[in-house]
Amino acid sequence: MMRVRHYISLPTLLAVAVFVVSAGRAQDDEEEKFVVIKAGRVITVSGEEHVQADIVLADGKVRLVGKSLDYPKSAKVIDARREVVMPGMIHPRTRWQLSSYSRSGIRGDRSAAKEVYLDLIDFEPLLKAGYTAVCFYPIGTGITGPGAVYRTAGEEKSRELGTAYLRITMSSPARDKKTLRDAVSKARKEIEKVEKARKDWDEKQKRAKEEAAKKAKEAPKDGEKPKEEPKPKSDAGKDTPAKKEEAKDAEKKPEVFTPPKIDPAVLPIVEWIRDKKGPALLFELSRASDLRHLDDALRTAKELPGTLIYLSVSSSSDFHFVVKDLVEREAHVLVQPRIGNLPSTVTRYNLAAELATAGCDVVLVPTSDSTSALEQFRISLADLVRAGLPREDALKAVTMRPAKALGLSDRLGAIEKGKDADLIFLDGDPLDPHTRVTRVMTLGEIVWEAPE
Repeated sequence: MMRVRHYISLPTLLAVAVFVVSAGRAQDDEEEKFVVIKAGRVITVSGEEHVQADIVLADGKVRLVGKSLDYPKSAKVIDARREVVMPGMIHPRTRWQLSSYSRSGIRGDRSAAKEVYLDLIDFEPLLKAGYTAVCFYPIGTGITGPGAVYRTAGEEKSRELGTAYLRITMSSPARDKKTLRDAVSKARKEIEKVEKARKDWDEKQKRAKEEAAKKAKEAPKDGEKPKEEPKPKSDAGKDTPAKKEEAKDAEKKPEVFTPPKIDPAVLPIVEWIRDKKGPALLFELSRASDLRHLDDALRTAKELPGTLIYLSVSSSSDFHFVVKDLVEREAHVLVQPRIGNLPSTVTRYNLAAELATAGCDVVLVPTSDSTSALEQFRISLADLVRAGLPREDALKAVTMRPAKALGLSDRLGAIEKGKDADLIFLDGDPLDPHTRVTRVMTLGEIVWEAPE
Protein backbone atom coordinates (compact mmCIF):
# COMPACT_ATOMS: atom_id res chain seq x y z
CA MET A 1 0.00 0.00 0.00
CA MET A 2 1.36 3.39 -0.93
CA ARG A 3 1.66 5.91 1.88
CA VAL A 4 0.79 9.51 1.08
CA ARG A 5 2.75 12.10 3.04
CA HIS A 6 1.15 15.53 3.70
CA TYR A 7 3.55 18.45 3.81
CA ILE A 8 2.65 21.93 5.24
CA SER A 9 4.40 24.73 3.50
CA LEU A 10 6.21 27.52 5.38
CA PRO A 11 3.74 30.22 4.20
CA THR A 12 0.88 28.16 5.57
CA LEU A 13 2.63 27.78 8.95
CA LEU A 14 3.20 31.54 9.06
CA ALA A 15 -0.46 32.18 8.26
CA VAL A 16 -1.56 29.88 11.09
CA ALA A 17 0.82 31.61 13.49
CA VAL A 18 -0.55 35.04 12.51
CA PHE A 19 -4.11 33.77 13.04
CA VAL A 20 -3.28 32.45 16.52
CA VAL A 21 -1.61 35.72 17.52
CA SER A 22 -4.52 37.74 16.12
CA ALA A 23 -7.02 35.57 18.00
CA GLY A 24 -5.06 36.10 21.20
CA ARG A 25 -5.12 39.86 20.69
CA ALA A 26 -8.87 39.77 20.03
CA GLN A 27 -9.40 37.95 23.32
CA ASP A 28 -7.22 40.53 25.11
CA ASP A 29 -9.30 43.33 23.57
CA GLU A 30 -12.43 41.75 25.01
CA GLU A 31 -11.01 41.77 28.54
CA GLU A 32 -12.07 44.47 31.00
CA LYS A 33 -10.11 47.69 30.85
CA PHE A 34 -9.02 48.74 34.34
CA VAL A 35 -8.12 52.23 35.50
CA VAL A 36 -6.94 52.95 39.04
CA ILE A 37 -7.12 56.42 40.55
CA LYS A 38 -4.78 56.92 43.48
CA ALA A 39 -6.45 59.86 45.21
CA GLY A 40 -5.43 62.05 48.10
CA ARG A 41 -9.05 62.11 49.18
CA VAL A 42 -12.23 60.50 47.86
CA ILE A 43 -15.64 62.07 48.50
CA THR A 44 -18.09 59.31 47.62
CA VAL A 45 -21.14 61.45 48.61
CA SER A 46 -23.17 58.28 49.25
CA GLY A 47 -20.92 57.05 52.05
CA GLU A 48 -17.80 57.84 54.01
CA GLU A 49 -14.92 59.93 52.73
CA HIS A 50 -11.55 58.22 52.24
CA VAL A 51 -8.07 59.70 52.70
CA GLN A 52 -5.22 58.36 50.54
CA ALA A 53 -7.47 55.81 48.88
CA ASP A 54 -7.89 54.13 45.49
CA ILE A 55 -10.79 54.04 43.07
CA VAL A 56 -10.75 51.00 40.79
CA LEU A 57 -12.64 51.42 37.52
CA ALA A 58 -13.53 48.68 35.05
CA ASP A 59 -14.87 49.53 31.60
CA GLY A 60 -15.82 53.02 32.67
CA LYS A 61 -17.66 52.03 35.84
CA VAL A 62 -16.68 52.10 39.50
CA ARG A 63 -15.65 48.67 40.74
CA LEU A 64 -14.00 49.31 44.16
CA VAL A 65 -13.27 52.19 46.51
CA GLY A 66 -10.92 51.99 49.48
CA LYS A 67 -7.37 51.18 50.53
CA SER A 68 -5.02 48.29 49.64
CA LEU A 69 -7.26 47.12 46.80
CA ASP A 70 -6.42 44.37 44.33
CA TYR A 71 -6.33 45.19 40.64
CA PRO A 72 -4.55 43.86 37.52
CA LYS A 73 -0.94 44.87 36.94
CA SER A 74 -1.96 45.99 33.46
CA ALA A 75 -4.33 48.63 34.87
CA LYS A 76 -3.74 52.26 33.90
CA VAL A 77 -2.85 54.25 37.02
CA ILE A 78 -3.79 57.92 37.46
CA ASP A 79 -1.79 59.71 40.11
CA ALA A 80 -4.16 62.03 42.00
CA ARG A 81 -2.48 61.81 45.41
CA ARG A 82 -2.55 65.59 45.72
CA GLU A 83 -6.15 65.91 44.55
CA VAL A 84 -9.67 65.43 45.84
CA VAL A 85 -11.91 63.21 43.71
CA MET A 86 -15.72 63.38 43.85
CA PRO A 87 -18.68 62.66 41.57
CA GLY A 88 -19.17 65.16 38.80
CA MET A 89 -21.79 67.81 39.48
CA ILE A 90 -25.11 67.65 37.61
CA HIS A 91 -26.92 70.72 36.32
CA PRO A 92 -30.65 69.82 36.35
CA ARG A 93 -32.09 72.85 34.56
CA THR A 94 -30.32 74.89 31.89
CA ARG A 95 -30.63 76.57 28.50
CA TRP A 96 -26.86 76.89 28.14
CA GLN A 97 -26.17 78.50 24.72
CA LEU A 98 -29.59 77.53 23.36
CA SER A 99 -31.67 80.15 21.56
CA SER A 100 -34.53 81.99 23.25
CA TYR A 101 -38.10 82.19 21.92
CA SER A 102 -41.69 82.37 23.10
CA ARG A 103 -43.98 79.34 23.20
CA SER A 104 -47.08 78.41 25.18
CA GLY A 105 -49.80 75.78 25.46
CA ILE A 106 -49.83 71.97 25.68
CA ARG A 107 -46.65 70.66 24.07
CA GLY A 108 -45.76 67.47 25.89
CA ASP A 109 -44.04 66.10 22.78
CA ARG A 110 -41.64 69.02 22.19
CA SER A 111 -38.44 67.67 23.73
CA ALA A 112 -35.45 69.92 24.31
CA ALA A 113 -33.42 67.26 22.48
CA LYS A 114 -34.70 68.74 19.21
CA GLU A 115 -32.80 71.94 19.96
CA VAL A 116 -29.47 70.48 21.12
CA TYR A 117 -26.58 70.21 18.65
CA LEU A 118 -23.58 69.20 20.72
CA ASP A 119 -20.97 70.34 18.24
CA LEU A 120 -22.39 73.90 18.32
CA ILE A 121 -22.21 74.25 22.12
CA ASP A 122 -19.09 75.25 24.03
CA PHE A 123 -19.17 73.08 27.15
CA GLU A 124 -15.79 74.18 28.51
CA PRO A 125 -17.19 76.66 31.08
CA LEU A 126 -19.40 73.86 32.42
CA LEU A 127 -16.45 71.46 32.58
CA LYS A 128 -14.31 74.08 34.28
CA ALA A 129 -17.06 74.54 36.88
CA GLY A 130 -17.15 70.78 37.55
CA TYR A 131 -20.28 69.67 35.68
CA THR A 132 -20.24 66.27 33.98
CA ALA A 133 -23.93 66.24 33.01
CA VAL A 134 -26.60 68.84 32.23
CA CYS A 135 -30.33 68.77 31.56
CA PHE A 136 -31.58 71.14 28.88
CA TYR A 137 -35.21 72.17 29.28
CA PRO A 138 -37.64 73.40 26.60
CA ILE A 139 -38.49 77.07 26.99
CA GLY A 140 -41.96 78.60 27.14
CA THR A 141 -45.04 78.54 29.37
CA GLY A 142 -47.60 75.86 30.09
CA ILE A 143 -46.63 72.26 29.40
CA THR A 144 -43.43 72.96 27.51
CA GLY A 145 -42.11 69.41 26.93
CA PRO A 146 -39.49 66.99 28.29
CA GLY A 147 -35.95 67.90 29.23
CA ALA A 148 -32.95 66.15 27.68
CA VAL A 149 -29.81 65.08 29.56
CA TYR A 150 -26.28 65.04 28.11
CA ARG A 151 -22.72 64.55 29.31
CA THR A 152 -20.61 67.66 28.97
CA ALA A 153 -17.79 65.75 27.25
CA GLY A 154 -16.74 62.32 26.01
CA GLU A 155 -17.38 60.19 22.97
CA GLU A 156 -20.42 61.39 21.04
CA LYS A 157 -22.25 58.06 21.26
CA SER A 158 -22.03 58.08 25.07
CA ARG A 159 -23.08 61.67 25.69
CA GLU A 160 -26.85 61.39 25.30
CA LEU A 161 -28.33 60.21 28.61
CA GLY A 162 -32.04 60.30 27.72
CA THR A 163 -35.13 62.36 28.51
CA ALA A 164 -35.85 63.78 31.94
CA TYR A 165 -38.85 65.51 33.50
CA LEU A 166 -41.82 67.06 31.71
CA ARG A 167 -41.62 70.80 32.46
CA ILE A 168 -44.87 72.52 33.54
CA THR A 169 -44.99 76.18 34.54
CA MET A 170 -47.31 77.42 37.28
CA SER A 171 -46.09 81.01 37.64
CA SER A 172 -49.18 82.63 36.10
CA PRO A 173 -52.18 80.92 37.74
CA ALA A 174 -54.87 82.32 35.43
CA ARG A 175 -53.00 81.06 32.36
CA ASP A 176 -51.15 77.99 33.61
CA LYS A 177 -54.00 76.45 35.65
CA LYS A 178 -56.22 76.54 32.58
CA THR A 179 -53.50 74.94 30.44
CA LEU A 180 -53.00 72.12 32.95
CA ARG A 181 -56.73 71.53 33.35
CA ASP A 182 -57.22 71.53 29.56
CA ALA A 183 -54.39 68.99 29.23
CA VAL A 184 -55.99 66.73 31.85
CA SER A 185 -59.39 67.02 30.15
CA LYS A 186 -57.89 66.23 26.74
CA ALA A 187 -55.92 63.30 28.18
CA ARG A 188 -59.10 61.80 29.65
CA LYS A 189 -60.83 62.14 26.27
CA GLU A 190 -57.90 60.36 24.60
CA ILE A 191 -58.22 57.53 27.14
CA GLU A 192 -61.98 57.34 26.49
CA LYS A 193 -61.28 57.22 22.72
CA VAL A 194 -59.05 54.19 23.17
CA GLU A 195 -61.47 52.49 25.57
CA LYS A 196 -64.37 53.00 23.12
CA ALA A 197 -62.31 51.61 20.25
CA ARG A 198 -61.45 48.60 22.40
CA LYS A 199 -65.09 48.07 23.34
CA ASP A 200 -66.19 48.28 19.68
CA TRP A 201 -63.47 45.82 18.71
CA ASP A 202 -64.49 43.37 21.45
CA GLU A 203 -68.12 43.55 20.30
CA LYS A 204 -67.05 42.93 16.71
CA GLN A 205 -65.01 39.90 17.78
CA LYS A 206 -67.95 38.61 19.81
CA ARG A 207 -70.29 38.89 16.80
CA ALA A 208 -67.73 37.16 14.59
CA LYS A 209 -67.49 34.25 17.06
CA GLU A 210 -71.26 33.98 17.24
CA GLU A 211 -71.54 33.88 13.43
CA ALA A 212 -68.78 31.26 13.25
CA ALA A 213 -70.55 29.16 15.86
CA LYS A 214 -73.82 29.49 13.94
CA LYS A 215 -72.18 28.36 10.69
CA ALA A 216 -70.54 25.44 12.49
CA LYS A 217 -73.93 24.42 13.84
CA GLU A 218 -75.49 24.58 10.37
CA ALA A 219 -72.66 22.59 8.77
CA PRO A 220 -73.62 19.03 7.54
CA LYS A 221 -72.96 16.23 9.96
CA ASP A 222 -70.82 13.19 9.11
CA GLY A 223 -72.41 11.18 6.31
CA GLU A 224 -74.62 14.00 5.09
CA LYS A 225 -74.11 15.49 1.68
CA PRO A 226 -73.18 19.18 1.91
CA LYS A 227 -75.30 21.69 0.10
CA GLU A 228 -73.79 22.82 -3.13
CA GLU A 229 -73.15 26.54 -3.36
CA PRO A 230 -73.91 28.15 -6.70
CA LYS A 231 -70.74 28.51 -8.73
CA PRO A 232 -69.83 31.96 -9.99
CA LYS A 233 -70.16 32.43 -13.72
CA SER A 234 -67.00 34.53 -14.13
CA ASP A 235 -63.41 33.61 -13.27
CA ALA A 236 -63.28 36.56 -10.86
CA GLY A 237 -64.97 34.56 -8.12
CA LYS A 238 -62.95 31.36 -8.56
CA ASP A 239 -60.76 30.17 -5.69
CA THR A 240 -57.25 30.43 -7.02
CA PRO A 241 -54.33 28.78 -5.13
CA ALA A 242 -53.23 32.24 -3.97
CA LYS A 243 -56.68 33.01 -2.55
CA LYS A 244 -56.78 29.68 -0.78
CA GLU A 245 -53.43 30.42 0.86
CA GLU A 246 -54.67 33.85 1.94
CA ALA A 247 -57.76 32.26 3.44
CA LYS A 248 -55.59 29.79 5.36
CA ASP A 249 -53.36 32.58 6.65
CA ALA A 250 -56.40 34.55 7.76
CA GLU A 251 -57.59 31.54 9.72
CA LYS A 252 -54.20 31.00 11.35
CA LYS A 253 -53.58 34.64 12.40
CA PRO A 254 -56.08 35.92 14.96
CA GLU A 255 -57.00 39.58 14.80
CA VAL A 256 -55.14 41.83 17.20
CA PHE A 257 -56.57 45.03 18.58
CA THR A 258 -54.70 48.11 17.37
CA PRO A 259 -55.56 51.11 19.53
CA PRO A 260 -56.02 54.52 17.90
CA LYS A 261 -53.04 56.85 18.18
CA ILE A 262 -52.98 59.08 21.23
CA ASP A 263 -52.18 62.76 20.75
CA PRO A 264 -48.45 62.93 21.61
CA ALA A 265 -48.90 66.43 23.10
CA VAL A 266 -50.79 64.92 26.07
CA LEU A 267 -49.29 61.41 26.07
CA PRO A 268 -47.23 61.99 29.28
CA ILE A 269 -50.42 63.07 31.10
CA VAL A 270 -52.29 60.07 29.67
CA GLU A 271 -49.62 57.72 31.03
CA TRP A 272 -50.05 59.07 34.57
CA ILE A 273 -53.85 59.00 34.50
CA ARG A 274 -54.15 55.62 32.80
CA ASP A 275 -51.09 53.72 34.04
CA LYS A 276 -50.39 55.58 37.31
CA LYS A 277 -46.80 56.10 36.16
CA GLY A 278 -44.89 58.13 33.64
CA PRO A 279 -42.15 60.75 33.26
CA ALA A 280 -41.37 62.97 36.23
CA LEU A 281 -43.34 66.23 36.21
CA LEU A 282 -41.40 69.37 37.15
CA PHE A 283 -43.70 72.16 38.31
CA GLU A 284 -42.13 75.62 38.32
CA LEU A 285 -43.37 78.18 40.87
CA SER A 286 -42.58 81.88 41.30
CA ARG A 287 -44.20 82.50 44.70
CA ALA A 288 -45.69 80.60 47.62
CA SER A 289 -49.28 81.09 46.44
CA ASP A 290 -48.43 79.23 43.20
CA LEU A 291 -48.26 76.02 45.23
CA ARG A 292 -51.86 76.54 46.33
CA HIS A 293 -52.94 77.09 42.74
CA LEU A 294 -51.07 73.96 41.68
CA ASP A 295 -52.88 71.88 44.30
CA ASP A 296 -56.17 73.39 43.17
CA ALA A 297 -55.43 72.44 39.55
CA LEU A 298 -54.47 68.90 40.58
CA ARG A 299 -57.81 68.31 42.32
CA THR A 300 -59.15 67.08 38.99
CA ALA A 301 -56.09 64.89 38.41
CA LYS A 302 -54.97 63.31 41.67
CA GLU A 303 -53.03 60.76 39.60
CA LEU A 304 -50.42 63.40 38.73
CA PRO A 305 -47.55 63.65 41.24
CA GLY A 306 -46.80 67.13 42.53
CA THR A 307 -43.54 66.27 44.25
CA LEU A 308 -40.86 67.66 41.90
CA ILE A 309 -40.86 71.43 42.37
CA TYR A 310 -38.64 74.24 41.11
CA LEU A 311 -38.76 77.40 43.24
CA SER A 312 -37.68 80.44 41.27
CA VAL A 313 -36.25 82.43 44.16
CA SER A 314 -35.90 86.19 44.25
CA SER A 315 -34.38 88.29 47.02
CA SER A 316 -37.83 88.84 48.54
CA SER A 317 -39.13 85.28 48.25
CA ASP A 318 -42.06 84.18 50.41
CA PHE A 319 -41.51 80.43 50.05
CA HIS A 320 -40.94 80.13 53.81
CA PHE A 321 -44.75 80.05 54.06
CA VAL A 322 -44.93 76.65 52.28
CA VAL A 323 -41.86 74.83 53.63
CA LYS A 324 -44.09 72.69 55.86
CA ASP A 325 -46.33 71.79 52.90
CA LEU A 326 -43.33 70.78 50.79
CA VAL A 327 -42.00 68.59 53.60
CA GLU A 328 -45.37 66.87 54.07
CA ARG A 329 -45.56 65.93 50.39
CA GLU A 330 -41.93 64.69 50.52
CA ALA A 331 -41.01 67.04 47.73
CA HIS A 332 -37.83 67.02 45.70
CA VAL A 333 -37.14 70.78 45.53
CA LEU A 334 -34.90 72.65 43.08
CA VAL A 335 -33.68 76.02 44.38
CA GLN A 336 -31.00 78.55 43.61
CA PRO A 337 -28.10 78.99 46.08
CA ARG A 338 -29.25 82.32 47.43
CA ILE A 339 -29.49 83.74 50.92
CA GLY A 340 -32.23 86.34 50.74
CA ASN A 341 -34.30 88.38 53.14
CA LEU A 342 -37.71 87.61 54.54
CA PRO A 343 -40.28 89.86 52.83
CA SER A 344 -40.30 93.45 54.11
CA THR A 345 -37.50 92.71 56.61
CA VAL A 346 -33.72 92.74 56.88
CA THR A 347 -33.77 89.22 58.34
CA ARG A 348 -31.51 86.89 56.34
CA TYR A 349 -33.18 83.66 55.24
CA ASN A 350 -31.47 80.47 53.93
CA LEU A 351 -34.28 78.68 52.10
CA ALA A 352 -32.09 75.72 51.03
CA ALA A 353 -31.01 75.11 54.65
CA GLU A 354 -34.59 75.45 55.90
CA LEU A 355 -35.85 72.90 53.38
CA ALA A 356 -32.99 70.45 53.95
CA THR A 357 -33.14 70.49 57.74
CA ALA A 358 -36.95 70.11 57.59
CA GLY A 359 -36.61 66.93 55.52
CA CYS A 360 -36.87 67.87 51.83
CA ASP A 361 -34.47 66.57 49.19
CA VAL A 362 -32.84 69.77 47.96
CA VAL A 363 -31.29 70.21 44.49
CA LEU A 364 -29.20 73.33 43.88
CA VAL A 365 -29.31 75.11 40.51
CA PRO A 366 -27.06 77.98 39.31
CA THR A 367 -28.72 81.39 39.41
CA SER A 368 -28.40 81.91 35.64
CA ASP A 369 -26.97 80.52 32.42
CA SER A 370 -23.88 82.69 32.53
CA THR A 371 -20.18 81.95 32.89
CA SER A 372 -20.02 84.11 36.02
CA ALA A 373 -22.87 82.14 37.66
CA LEU A 374 -20.97 78.91 36.98
CA GLU A 375 -17.74 80.35 38.35
CA GLN A 376 -19.50 81.57 41.51
CA PHE A 377 -21.60 78.44 42.06
CA ARG A 378 -19.34 76.55 44.47
CA ILE A 379 -18.65 79.79 46.34
CA SER A 380 -22.40 80.27 46.77
CA LEU A 381 -22.61 76.65 47.89
CA ALA A 382 -20.01 77.35 50.58
CA ASP A 383 -21.97 80.43 51.68
CA LEU A 384 -25.08 78.27 52.17
CA VAL A 385 -23.08 75.83 54.32
CA ARG A 386 -21.68 78.64 56.47
CA ALA A 387 -25.25 79.92 56.89
CA GLY A 388 -26.66 76.60 58.10
CA LEU A 389 -26.99 74.12 55.21
CA PRO A 390 -25.40 70.81 56.32
CA ARG A 391 -22.27 70.01 54.30
CA GLU A 392 -23.57 66.54 53.43
CA ASP A 393 -26.79 68.02 52.02
CA ALA A 394 -24.83 70.60 50.04
CA LEU A 395 -22.73 67.94 48.29
CA LYS A 396 -25.74 65.71 47.65
CA ALA A 397 -27.66 68.70 46.27
CA VAL A 398 -25.25 68.94 43.32
CA THR A 399 -24.67 65.21 42.70
CA MET A 400 -26.95 62.47 44.04
CA ARG A 401 -30.19 64.42 44.24
CA PRO A 402 -30.15 65.97 40.77
CA ALA A 403 -29.32 62.49 39.44
CA LYS A 404 -32.45 61.21 41.19
CA ALA A 405 -34.57 64.11 39.93
CA LEU A 406 -33.49 63.28 36.37
CA GLY A 407 -34.11 59.54 36.75
CA LEU A 408 -30.40 58.70 36.56
CA SER A 409 -29.64 57.73 40.17
CA ASP A 410 -28.70 54.19 39.09
CA ARG A 411 -25.86 55.60 36.96
CA LEU A 412 -24.72 58.98 38.25
CA GLY A 413 -24.27 61.06 41.38
CA ALA A 414 -22.00 58.97 43.63
CA ILE A 415 -18.76 57.02 43.70
CA GLU A 416 -20.00 53.53 44.38
CA LYS A 417 -19.90 50.12 42.71
CA GLY A 418 -21.70 49.97 39.39
CA LYS A 419 -22.03 53.71 38.84
CA ASP A 420 -20.55 55.42 35.79
CA ALA A 421 -17.10 56.85 36.44
CA ASP A 422 -18.12 60.47 35.80
CA LEU A 423 -15.76 62.21 38.22
CA ILE A 424 -14.06 65.53 38.87
CA PHE A 425 -10.60 66.15 40.34
CA LEU A 426 -10.00 69.24 42.51
CA ASP A 427 -6.89 70.75 44.07
CA GLY A 428 -8.64 71.24 47.42
CA ASP A 429 -11.91 70.93 49.27
CA PRO A 430 -14.91 71.53 46.95
CA LEU A 431 -16.32 74.13 49.38
CA ASP A 432 -13.10 76.12 49.61
CA PRO A 433 -13.49 79.32 47.52
CA HIS A 434 -9.88 78.98 46.29
CA THR A 435 -10.30 75.40 45.03
CA ARG A 436 -10.34 74.82 41.29
CA VAL A 437 -11.29 71.84 39.14
CA THR A 438 -8.12 70.32 37.69
CA ARG A 439 -9.48 67.41 35.65
CA VAL A 440 -12.81 65.96 34.50
CA MET A 441 -13.49 62.30 33.74
CA THR A 442 -16.45 60.67 32.03
CA LEU A 443 -16.83 56.91 31.77
CA GLY A 444 -13.30 56.40 33.07
CA GLU A 445 -11.58 58.66 30.53
CA ILE A 446 -10.03 62.07 31.23
CA VAL A 447 -11.93 64.44 28.93
CA TRP A 448 -10.76 67.84 30.19
CA GLU A 449 -7.77 69.22 32.05
CA ALA A 450 -7.24 72.71 33.40
CA PRO A 451 -4.49 74.62 31.62
CA GLU A 452 -1.37 74.99 33.73
